[in-house]
Amino acid sequence: MTPDELSETDVSGTDDDTATEERIAGGDLLEASIMIVSALLLVGLLGYIASQAIVAPTDAEPTATIDSVERLPSESPQAESIRVTVSLKNEGETGLSSVEVVVRCGSVERSLLFTHVPARGHQTGTVICPQGTTPDASVATWIEA
Repeated sequence: MTPDELSETDVSGTDDDTATEERIAGGDLLEASIMIVSALLLVGLLGYIASQAIVAPTDAEPTATIDSVERLPSESPQAESIRVTVSLKNEGETGLSSVEVVVRCGSVERSLLFTHVPARGHQTGTVICPQGTTPDASVATWIEA
């Protein structure tokens, strides 16, 4: 082999080596970026799980209020009565299996039983009270889910 042929062989061999090194470097870069993204996702997931384990849900806080008071129509059998709509709200982060609400209408007491009240949820119910009374609602008891 002449020196010219030898230098041509060296040059072509160097080009192949450079291309191979660039492919390896590209593969290493892709592998490193996938590992970094995976590690960040894993750290984020573990951080979220730890924060949820540390933070305890707030207790259920049911409150009952009077939404509306309407006179019943004169043609109804209970024409001398009023319809009281009661709203129950659960502001806590724990659901409720059941809630008993007492509605006082003067000397008369009515009770409502609400079931399956979700966390941060609300429900409504109605009772009939004697006309001329001022209804007042309060939560008597509740059972958390």
